Amino acid sequence: MADLWPFRGYRYSLEKPEDLDPLISPPYDMLDAASIDRLYGKSNLNAVLIDQNRPESVDNANLDRHARAAALFAAWEAQGIIKREKVPSVYVYEQQFEIELAGVRKRIERSGIISLVKLVDLDDGKGAVLPHEYTLSGPKIDRYEHLSATQLNVGQIFGLLSDEQGDIFGLIRAMKNGAPAGTAVDADGVRHNLYICNDGPAIRRFQEAARDSTILIADGHHRYETALNYYRDLGSDPAFGSVMMTLVSTADPGLIIRSFHRLIRKPQGGGIDFLRDLSRYFTLIDLGRADGSVINAFLQGALSATMLFVDSASKSAFGCSLTAYGESFLQKTLGERSPEWRHLEMSIINAVAVGGILGLPLNGKVLHENVEYLQDTTAALDRSLDDSSYYGGFFIKPVTLETIHRIVAGGERMPQKSTNFFPKLYSGLVFNRLGDA
Repeated sequence: MADLWPFRGYRYSLEKPEDLDPLISPPYDMLDAASIDRLYGKSNLNAVLIDQNRPESVDNANLDRHARAAALFAAWEAQGIIKREKVPSVYVYEQQFEIELAGVRKRIERSGIISLVKLVDLDDGKGAVLPHEYTLSGPKIDRYEHLSATQLNVGQIFGLLSDEQGDIFGLIRAMKNGAPAGTAVDADGVRHNLYICNDGPAIRRFQEAARDSTILIADGHHRYETALNYYRDLGSDPAFGSVMMTLVSTADPGLIIRSFHRLIRKPQGGGIDFLRDLSRYFTLIDLGRADGSVINAFLQGALSATMLFVDSASKSAFGCSLTAYGESFLQKTLGERSPEWRHLEMSIINAVAVGGILGLPLNGKVLHENVEYLQDTTAALDRSLDDSSYYGGFFIKPVTLETIHRIVAGGERMPQKSTNFFPKLYSGLVFNRLGDA
């Protein structure tokens, strides 16, 4: 049962809605030092100063930059730069964007509700909040230090609210009234609009409709698990028992999942005949010279193949379907996994390309070092033709929400880099201070 409620969020004081533009920031895990510097240059009030404050020479530890962020937020509040909402509200977060899908350009709109969500244990496949991927310890340590120093939710955890009949989607649309309170356009051309809803009956209808739903974490696993650990460490104090999330209906037609295509890196002096070895595991259908039209035909479903491989040496594209040997290899290698998990394209690539052909163990470090993940099809094709750096590239179709739900409901989580929900949710539209509730 999804338990959520309105809150008195903190927002920038804006003279005009478009004044939000220089103040928002991509999520913390999408930022490197150069992009943080650019955001600092964009505005000395950008949310990145709170979410990813830069290290300084006077710092003795990582925690110092988060303590600086906490002091900065307090100063902004004292100066009226940030103000707390007068009444408990939820916020409609709308994103409008264009995207190319399998070679076709489309105009898309997606809307979610920003609210507080009760923290619950992530019992795989059993609870009200469901994870779909595993997390790494490093980011959680940093986020824990940030949370303990600032006691703020700055970024948005992206949750998918199950909505088989589309009723929740209709309620979200109905809560988007009037002009947006804030609007911004990011570097990718995505427009972010924020609407405030303090209509008590409308909020209660949304709460009731969501009670029988589950929330699948699409993005933000590290932040959710950090908030849960912090809550436990404070003795499960109810004042800290919630976290800010953006909840999008699974019936929203603007819910876009993109693939991470996978390039297999070639070590310097690598001498494997990758295509020959691949033919043991797959029936390979020669589709001719690799170009964008072949890739898009596959992604559009015009080719009957499980996945498509671009061979760097021959510059040719091949449709791939498992052979009997490939099937038996999967069973032997991944026999402890469910049949559906075993036959995910990303599971097959890891097992065959990394485990079978390269002969390497299947762990996160090895995968990171030997596989390059790209969401842009054109860039992935260009790089896969570089036979000095790669054996080739696997192109796969996006995984469906139904598949993710079945995997999670069975008590499993998806392999690394299985999903790429687009666009990302930005930080700085609304802040939540822990303990206020």
